[in-house]
Amino acid sequence: MDKNDSNFRQTQPVMFDGMALPPFPPLLQDAKKRFEEIRNMEYRKGDIILAIYPKSGTHWVWEIVCMLLKQKAEYSKEPKELFFLEAMPDLSIVDSMESPRAVNTHLPYRWLPKQHIENGGKIVHVVRNPKDVCVSMYHHMKSSEEIGEIKDFKTFYETVFMNPNAKLMDGWYKYEKDFEQAEKNDTGGTIFTVHYESLKTNPITEISRLAEFLNINLKDQDIAEIADKCSFKKLKVANDTIKDHSILDIGEKSIGEKIKEFMYRKGEIGDWKNHFTVAMNEHFDAVYKEEMKDSNIKIQFE
Repeated sequence: MDKNDSNFRQTQPVMFDGMALPPFPPLLQDAKKRFEEIRNMEYRKGDIILAIYPKSGTHWVWEIVCMLLKQKAEYSKEPKELFFLEAMPDLSIVDSMESPRAVNTHLPYRWLPKQHIENGGKIVHVVRNPKDVCVSMYHHMKSSEEIGEIKDFKTFYETVFMNPNAKLMDGWYKYEKDFEQAEKNDTGGTIFTVHYESLKTNPITEISRLAEFLNINLKDQDIAEIADKCSFKKLKVANDTIKDHSILDIGEKSIGEKIKEFMYRKGEIGDWKNHFTVAMNEHFDAVYKEEMKDSNIKIQFE
């Protein structure tokens, strides 16, 4: 990504291991150190890692997992970001958590904790239509200015999301294909993959499947209540009224309030059609066809 690109402010992503990363404080200070700390985390029996590409439903599935672990449809007061491996101030926070611990990350599969994988720790993964990921990421980046000021959607599409040199968190294609390969190699059934669109249209079925994966037995009524509480509209209200985002504030920087403002937008299927031009869509489809020619991942685009 050209640091002199006039469409961006001086804020630039952190570059490490061929990836562009969000400018979270630990990554700005020493990305290599934080990545290695995550890879070398000690495993504890019952640990769960949500490993999901950005803007693919991490907050949503995080809340579902927390409710399943508590075995009741009750929102967590703590925001997801408090347990976000690459952004939390100190990984000692993870050490102080009670088991079963659930943490979340956008890191690609190769950087997940080695002990977790070697010990058969459970991994929850979500795949979302990349066109909707692109749109959601555009609005997120535009609001947060994590990579500077973005001129418009076309600029973001061309210079960030579809730029082969940008590779935000490895880029959607590599990230998802690496997870697909990891799941093929996963003889122990430790990776649970759900499609965002299926969770949206069949929440009870998918939440029941997730509960079974986590070895949690709940009544149908409990699953239905969790599905209801985790609808997008109710999660958005809970984010504004129940979550204590002040926990995330550092000094005078109101990080929590900023996150509160822009984290939930639409959560819809097919919003890309309101942003992609015909030419952009044709370009995307051509790139997608080439990139995914050897993949069995099935995406619901609308």
